[in-house]
Amino acid sequence: MKINEEIAIKFGQTLDKDQFELTKKLISDDCKYYIEDDLIIGPEKICNAYKQNMIEGRRKLDVLEWGESKVQVIDDKKFVVHFTDYLTHKNKNHVHKCAQILTFNNEGLINRIEHENNEVEKTKLNEFYKKVGLID
Repeated sequence: MKINEEIAIKFGQTLDKDQFELTKKLISDDCKYYIEDDLIIGPEKICNAYKQNMIEGRRKLDVLEWGESKVQVIDDKKFVVHFTDYLTHKNKNHVHKCAQILTFNNEGLINRIEHENNEVEKTKLNEFYKKVGLID
């Protein structure tokens, strides 16, 4: 296994375990994170965004658990990390899947993260939120 793949796996694993300080060490200072229409730059701000997402999710749901991420190799500098989230609210369950595309620089750090927009998953998540009364 090559070093970038190992780092991509570690990236997924640290997020699976809410280990944001460890995640930061895998990200370059100039890393750009593209999520929806937002652009977040730098390891501190990127990891704060992940942490806020976790805090807000756990605040509004009865249970929010992360599954075990899986890494797909595109080439030696590009990987897709697939995440699975398990949500429970008002005795209803939902499994949400999402993916992030990682690109590495020559120093072996992640310098670009793209949240893959999956309209089907987004629609299913919104339907779950409506069913349990979290959104109208």
